[in-house]
Amino acid sequence: MVSDLKHDEAIIEIPPRVVLSQHIKEYIIEAILNGKLNPGDRIVETALARQLQVSQAPVREAVRDLVLLGFLESEPYKGTSVRSFAPEELYEVYLVRAALESLAARMAASRLTEADVQTLREVLDEMIEAAQKNDAQRMVRLDNDFHETILQISGNRLLYQLWKTLQFGFWTIVTTRISNYDLEYLARRHEELIEALMTREPDRAAQAMQRHIEDLGKPPETG
Repeated sequence: MVSDLKHDEAIIEIPPRVVLSQHIKEYIIEAILNGKLNPGDRIVETALARQLQVSQAPVREAVRDLVLLGFLESEPYKGTSVRSFAPEELYEVYLVRAALESLAARMAASRLTEADVQTLREVLDEMIEAAQKNDAQRMVRLDNDFHETILQISGNRLLYQLWKTLQFGFWTIVTTRISNYDLEYLARRHEELIEALMTREPDRAAQAMQRHIEDLGKPPETG
């Protein structure tokens, strides 16, 4: 049998445990975002493994990753629990995200095509439609698609992979849940980003992206 692979192509097998760990991680995050797991709730790996009918190893890996991402916290003698999301802590996340995505916007501005603009506008239209239907989950997922598209347009694979690893899209859902922002307002804010990118001016695109992200993450002022 002749292989369809070229001589310089390689097959990389992903261990099933790694794939399973990713699914478990997404399951836990969804439970947090849907309110099934609340701040302070303990995460017992053995119990979760029984519930999901999996071995404990992928659960342990998923929990470890979520501690690193900041969704869970682990304390000696107390175990692992769902972390509370103080506005000040969320702002730290948004500062890092703004730094990464403003760089992506800077690079994307000089690479933007008319097809890219059309794609971004189509995603924005879907975001607005979801917001008008008060479908927060779908609106935020489309928000993530919008920003991911800009990362892809930037052409920087390392930057894109880092953004994916940090899973900023989940933090957007957290912010939406705990804030009082109108969904349609959140969606329409992205029009300014499209306009800034269409100027093909890297500095303007970067500044627009930085404002877009940092303004959303700023903790409320206290008297």
